Formats: sequence, structure tokens, C-alpha cells
Amino acid sequence: MKKTATKITAIFLVLMFLFAGFSASVYATADGESEGEGHALVLTSESLSVTKGKKIQITAKVTNVEAQPHILWASSDTSVATVDENGVVKGIGAGKAVISATTQVDGEKLYGEFAINVVTSSNFLKDLLEGQQILSYQYSYVDDYYYTNDKEAWQYNFGFGKIYDIASPYLLLEYDYIRVFFTYGGKDWMLQMWKGQYGMVFYGGEIGIYNRPHVDDGMSEWTFFNCPAEEDWLNMEMTLWHEELDGTWTREFTREYDKYWWCTGFKNGHLRQEEPADELRLEGRITFKDAEMTALVADGLKECGFKAADSKDSIGLDEIYVDGNDISFVWQNINEAESTMFIKVNFGALYALSLMPIWPVIMPFVGWFAVAVLLVSVIL
Repeated sequence: MKKTATKITAIFLVLMFLFAGFSASVYATADGESEGEGHALVLTSESLSVTKGKKIQITAKVTNVEAQPHILWASSDTSVATVDENGVVKGIGAGKAVISATTQVDGEKLYGEFAINVVTSSNFLKDLLEGQQILSYQYSYVDDYYYTNDKEAWQYNFGFGKIYDIASPYLLLEYDYIRVFFTYGGKDWMLQMWKGQYGMVFYGGEIGIYNRPHVDDGMSEWTFFNCPAEEDWLNMEMTLWHEELDGTWTREFTREYDKYWWCTGFKNGHLRQEEPADELRLEGRITFKDAEMTALVADGLKECGFKAADSKDSIGLDEIYVDGNDISFVWQNINEAESTMFIKVNFGALYALSLMPIWPVIMPFVGWFAVAVLLVSVIL
């Protein structure tokens, strides 16, 4: 059923974007490029991944030259991918390899590299979302998960407030969350983390940092924070774990250490118990601006219920460890979200009964709404 819904959504997306004039072509540049005297070596490819046993072309181009120089190619792991003298990459085994290119122009050495993912099978929708952001979401073949490209997310313009969390269960979003409020550098800040069920077919986790100019009006359900300016983004990393039926824990995905204001990841699937989402465990590390900011957040996390770990290598459940400006944590059971199941079940039943006289009129619209909810759930 889940695969069928995904395929239906894929067709829906394709048609929608074709009619909208959307271009599905992918233009990818090198992860790193070196410059000489007005020259740069730039790598491009039509895809960020290659299926095992298949080939793709990576193109190397030196800027500001009359004739292109000879390029030397290399792979960081030939058991994952190989590359020939023309930049043709072949997938050998599932994993990630860095394809590098080097050359010389006027005695100056130029270098570029391109990270390529080798996958066992491909999917048109996943291929599309891997290189293009759609509704601010992208896909990674590494760990098979979806995420938000927070560098270009439309959600950046809307900020965040408590009211979103209060409304979320009625929009098919059931998640645990914790919040830390603090004042630093003349601004009010909020650090929030989420984990749980997102729609009908996805579960995942998030870390977000928000701020606003300092005001002495306290906090309420209608208090909104802004998505921060780039200078206030923080370096962080996040790994989501899921408890299996036999009690073992499976690593679902890892968002690599980088600068974020909103670090997210979502896996296809459904939790056995939506609230609380104790079968999910979020591990992470966040680097703060200085010792003052670190101490404020650490104190806030302790107020939420986190304990201090003895060392970074022995962080237990719902514990934190402070190392310089880094706070490492393991979050599983602490939850500030109120259980809404009783309200939803009872209010929903009463509301449905109140609509009985007009059911014949509204049922067609309810049907279309259900389809729309399914599509949005699969997409997001």
C-alpha cells in the first residue's frame, strides 16, 4: 500500500511540474574547487548518484583559458566507484566516493572534487528530489531519507511559534518536542528539537534555532520567533535511531556536521506508537558561539530534564555533555508535548456526529481532502 501511494504521488508530481514548466535537469558543481591566477577547475554532472553497474559522465572545465588542459582523474574508493581518463564514473558497490580532478595551468595546480553516491537501485522521483528542491525537500540515497534544504527553504520566511506545535496533531503531525528559551546578545532565542510521526508514511527528527529582538513580554502560545540571519546559524550534526521489535536499535540516517538553522531528516515508515515517540532516539552535537551561550543552553536543557554525562563517550539516555562550546546529547524520553489523543478521538467523534445531516453533501469533498492529505503526507 505504501509503495502504491508513493508511485501515485510520483506520477502526480511529474504531471504537476511538467504542466508548470518545471525543469527536472540537475546541475551540480564540485564540492570544492581551487583557483589559480584567474582560473578555476569546476566539475559538473547530470546526477549526484549512479546505480551500481551503470555509468555517468562528470565534466571538468577550467575557466578563463583558450584551450582546455589535460585532466587527471581519481576515485577515493575504487570499491565504490571507478573513473576513467575521460571522467566517466562507474558504480561498483553501494556507498559514497569522492571523484577528484587535477590539472595545471600556467604552472598553477588546480584541483576539484565531486562526491558521488552509488546506489543499488534508482527511482525517478528520488532522482528528481536528489538534485532539485521541491517544496523545500530533497532526497539522499545515502541512508535513504528526505530532508529540508534549509539554505533555500520557503519556511524561512515564516519563523516558528508554539501555536504550530499545538495545531500539528490535527494536521497528522504527531511528535515529541523540547524547547530551550534564553536571552543572549540582546536577542531572545529558542532552541527546539522534534522527533516523531510526520503524516501517514514518514517519521523523523529536527533541530531548529530561532531568535528575535529581546522584549520583556514573556512567552505565550502566540509568541513567534524569526528564522535567524546567517550569522546566527550554528554548526550541528544529528543522527536518528529507531528501536526495532526485537529491542535492537537501527541507525536511520545522519545529517553531517555543518552550519544549519534547521536540521531535518525523514524516513519512509510508520511508528508503532505515535505518542510518545519513545522508539526514536535523537543523538546530536551543536556548537554554540561562545562559553556564555553554551552555558545558557546547557542550563536550559537541564531544566527540561537532561542530566550531565560523565564523558562524551558515555552519554546515556536524556543526557548531555559539554565540551568547550559543543553540547553533545542523546534524547529519547523527555517530552514537553501534551498528549492530544483523547481530545482528538472524542472531539473528532462529536464533530462527525454533528455533521450527519449534511454528510451526503460533504462526502465528495471529504474524499478529495483525504486524497490531498495522503499526497501531502507522502511528499513531505
